[in-house]
Parts: sequence; C-alpha cells; structure tokens
Amino acid sequence: MTIRAFFEAIKIESAQSPYDTLHLKIFYPAEFNQSDTEQNFGIVPADIAEAPFPVVIFFNGINCSLNSYQ
Repeated sequence: MTIRAFFEAIKIESAQSPYDTLHLKIFYPAEFNQSDTEQNFGIVPADIAEAPFPVVIFFNGINCSLNSYQ
C-alpha cells in the first residue's frame, strides 16, 4: 500500500489568536494512475479499494513534539 499525505491549515472563527489556527497532516492510501494531474501537480487520488478509511486524531502532549508521532 502506498501512503500519501497533504498538509492543511484552517482557521477557527470562534477562537482567539493564536489559538485560532489548526494545522492538519492528512494521510491516505494512494492509487498511482499516471494521470496528467498526478504528473503535473503531484495530486494522487485515494485508493477506493481501501475504503472505508479509518480516522485517527493525534494531539500533541506535554514535552512531546509533533514529529514524535511520525
């Protein structure tokens, strides 16, 4: 299985700065198909054969950086 990831940042309108930004790293099983979108932009679609995809949410703890979870 090939795993891909993309990063995203979102704003939480009801929170005050600096706690109004959420940084996400989303992993998913990918299916390479040599399409133009994949070749030109690096966008690889999810492998539907692996669906449904589980969702796991990690929160960093005290004295533990986000890199430790990788």
